[in-house]
Amino acid sequence: MNKFITTALLLLAVALLCWGAWQWRQSAQEDRVSDGQMEIKPEIDPAEDPQAARMSFTAMQAENPDIIGWIAIDGLGVDYPIVQSTDNSYYLKYTAQRRPSDLGALFMDYRNHRDFSDFNSVVYGHYKKTGKMFGQLKRLRTQANFDKVTEGILYTPGKTYRLEIFAAVLADRASEFYQYIFPDPRSREAHLDMIRAQAVCYRSIDVAVNDRLLVLSTCSYEYEGARTLVIAKIAE
Repeated sequence: MNKFITTALLLLAVALLCWGAWQWRQSAQEDRVSDGQMEIKPEIDPAEDPQAARMSFTAMQAENPDIIGWIAIDGLGVDYPIVQSTDNSYYLKYTAQRRPSDLGALFMDYRNHRDFSDFNSVVYGHYKKTGKMFGQLKRLRTQANFDKVTEGILYTPGKTYRLEIFAAVLADRASEFYQYIFPDPRSREAHLDMIRAQAVCYRSIDVAVNDRLLVLSTCSYEYEGARTLVIAKIAE
């Protein structure tokens, strides 16, 4: 009996060791792919006002014309290019350099205008336990973390914008948070009211029907189809 227990414990230890090694390899691979996407970021001329800084997209778009922007959010480890394809599937399995990877890329909904001119632009990214891509968005669903992370930067080929983060939401993947058609100001106001009503964390800022929103979306696992959304105003 003791021999049986010893053997079982030994097998368990070996299994745990193999699992740990596999986890380490997965994490290391995600780090390489994620860091590889960060490394294509061009130099940015320093400026006292972040919105005065400009990013050149010439080299990035020569490599991949699907690159339409770059998002950086301090405190969340988000510092990646944003791409857009003709569907919402391709960049689930390919990086911004069009290399196959389960890490994917941050990509804008194919139905949005690529210049972020819509009232509600949606950017998707995988949730990774290592924290890569949008793996840290879920942290903003707790008030303490939400209070610490208030802004980000959105670089586009024509202009640099400040992102004013004002809501974190737990929603269904088929919810109206992904709506992209707003025929009139009343529909936009109703959308803002919905955000206020359903946000798990909310910051009161000056946001109105003539502003533009950026919704960052990633998988969540509270229930089938759950999504964590972080919503920001694109500030001029």
